[in-house]
Amino acid sequence: MRTRENDATESSREAQTSVEIVGNDDQLDEDSQQSIRVFGAGRQSLTWPGYMQTAQQLADNRLAAQLARERELSERKTVSTDVDNWTPHRKEPRKEMDYRSTALLSLRDLAVQVLSQYIEQMPTLEYLDASARHRVAYQVSKMRKLDSKVLPLFIFPGVTEIDLPDCSNIDETSFLEALKNSSASNLSLAVLRLKFCGRCVSDQVLVELGNAIQSVEILSLQGCYRLSDSGCETLVRQSAPSMEEFELSCNQRITKKSIEFMSELKHLYSLTLSECPQLTDDDLFPLCTMRRLDQLKLEQMVKLSDNFVSTFLKKLPNLKQISLSRCSQLQDDSVRAIFTYCRGLQKLNLSDMPLISDEPFALVRELGHPLVDVDLQRCILLSDIAFDHIAFGANKYLESVKMSSIMGVTDATLQALQSHCSKNLTTLDVSFCRKITESGLGVLTDHCEKLQFLILWGCTHITERFLSGHKLDKLEITGHPHLTGLSVR
Repeated sequence: MRTRENDATESSREAQTSVEIVGNDDQLDEDSQQSIRVFGAGRQSLTWPGYMQTAQQLADNRLAAQLARERELSERKTVSTDVDNWTPHRKEPRKEMDYRSTALLSLRDLAVQVLSQYIEQMPTLEYLDASARHRVAYQVSKMRKLDSKVLPLFIFPGVTEIDLPDCSNIDETSFLEALKNSSASNLSLAVLRLKFCGRCVSDQVLVELGNAIQSVEILSLQGCYRLSDSGCETLVRQSAPSMEEFELSCNQRITKKSIEFMSELKHLYSLTLSECPQLTDDDLFPLCTMRRLDQLKLEQMVKLSDNFVSTFLKKLPNLKQISLSRCSQLQDDSVRAIFTYCRGLQKLNLSDMPLISDEPFALVRELGHPLVDVDLQRCILLSDIAFDHIAFGANKYLESVKMSSIMGVTDATLQALQSHCSKNLTTLDVSFCRKITESGLGVLTDHCEKLQFLILWGCTHITERFLSGHKLDKLEITGHPHLTGLSVR
């Protein structure tokens, strides 16, 4: 039987345990600074993590975040800088047609629109040259009319360039039939570009192409998810040894064998492999033998390592264009290797690489790379320091800079571009860079007379003072709500 002493002892233990629990709950509130809502008398108000709760908290905090942004902008305006001295060049509002791209269409563009609208009624497109036929194909794709019915208009006997921007509505049977009808007259292709072609292109289709690709110079298969090692072997064996450009994307079936086949193309100067997540460092190592490569794009290759990039670039120092976009696992060592070994680098795309910092960009200032086009969008750890190095090192050459969604960029970057790159800068993307002011943009446009394109998505703090008062009448500004018709609240 339980005694009163035992009951008292258990009661004291329960009380002590409850005190510890309350203490832990208080510590939890201090650490997480969140409340968990548990309904019941005498219970603490706590919040559980989850999608709906997160959405509710975002909605509740929206007003507070807006007030914080307005407070930050007002504090920033009180700080005196050189760019605050900018005064608009126009007092009257700039007309809508002055800052929108409202140029009249040429007669050729109008003809392309009419042909695309009535494409089903066209008997043939053989009388059009390759560039005009590509324009028609692009417009037809935008209208979602590029299907098996109109396919014979773009694949016919005697055609030398096939460029289809969207093959998602074309099945394999229709594509094979079009190829067979054209192959009867000794089809010989110089250019073959197929986008979103996973549905219509397989290993069997490449076999059917046969001798048609013996003289091909440019071969691009985007979204070709059904291609295997056998298909890659067919491409290499049947294509011309003098192929110059090759692109393959969105494929999870090819292995190291396919890379070894590609490495046999000794005259290849442009290679693009993107969204092939199965390929590892060892799989891609055979590409080191392609010494004539001039352009290399390895985009969204999630298994690449910094060690491989360093080893690979050391053996290919003549690269002029490099893209490692969306390789989010790579860090500063890869960037350092690019600037160390590729001294003639002209075009660099490192967008969506959130782990890289400012430090390796000091090599651009030190070595003076002739960079013409730099894309560093969504590299969230970068700041004004990296762009100052780029502007100083590539001052004679830099024409295009994209720095969208980098919160560390301020007017100091604009001042660096103005000081070093004002003679050649033509394109600037500062979307969602909310620490850049309209006065900073105004001073930049005053000095960069060749600036043609300015992208301002998400820059709602830029007002009509800059849009109407900047100096460049031919400047095309895109993305701002006042230009797109989107409402801002």
